[in-house]
Parts: sequence; structure tokens; C-alpha cells
Amino acid sequence: MTFQVVKMFIVVVIIFAVCWLPYHVYFLYTYHHKEVVSKPWIQHVYLGFYWLAMANSMFNPFIYYWMNAR
Repeated sequence: MTFQVVKMFIVVVIIFAVCWLPYHVYFLYTYHHKEVVSKPWIQHVYLGFYWLAMANSMFNPFIYYWMNAR
């Protein structure tokens, strides 16, 4: 029982990192390379990373359902 909870927690943390890492890397990159902000396509990249970060909340119920023993 406890091992299943730990496994589920690890999966939730990994999915969280995968969802939020591009969002934070985007801000680090644009902080150091300010010229990229003026590109016409950068808003689409930002919105894609923002969507992925917010989608993390959508993935959690699927993980809980998939890893639940009952």
C-alpha cells in the first residue's frame, strides 16, 4: 500500500516537472536573450508553454484514477 502511494507521488511530481519546466525555461531564456521577445512567433510559444503548465491540473485526476488500486 505505501509503495503504491510513493510511486503515485513520484509520477505526480515528474508530470508536474514536465509540465512546468518549459514555462520556467522560457522566462529564463527571454530574460537573458531579450531580443527574442520581439519575434512575431514568440507569443505562440509562450501560450503553448502556458497551456502545458496549466494542463498539469488536468493530468492529476487521470494519474490518480490510473494508479488507484480500487
